[in-house]
Amino acid sequence: MNKMRVFIWLIALIGFSACQSKSGQTTEQENVDSLTVAPTEEEKTITGVVGDASMHNFMLVTLEGDTLFVSTMDQEPGDVSGFELGDTVRVDYIEEEEEPGSSTIPTAKKVTVIGKKAESDN
Repeated sequence: MNKMRVFIWLIALIGFSACQSKSGQTTEQENVDSLTVAPTEEEKTITGVVGDASMHNFMLVTLEGDTLFVSTMDQEPGDVSGFELGDTVRVDYIEEEEEPGSSTIPTAKKVTVIGKKAESDN
């Protein structure tokens, strides 16, 4: 009878400690998730020529000759429109992650036309 009590007590102790460990892990994971903060979005500026454009992005050829695809998704149309292919523009943008831990996408906050495409006399 005494062995039976010790056995039941031991099972209860193991069961209690197993449940406590799992809840401790969950709490620790929740704390990590709640402390994860998106990086601050520092606004940057780049200048270049619009090489191509579609509904939610455009291609910018920088003054150094680099090609950059800039997203205009979810932006106010008045802030990121008014340019045409060949125009020289200044783009104020932030870099946003496509998905957490993946590469960043430049997202235009404002596009300012600083030079119109030269019209040819054809």
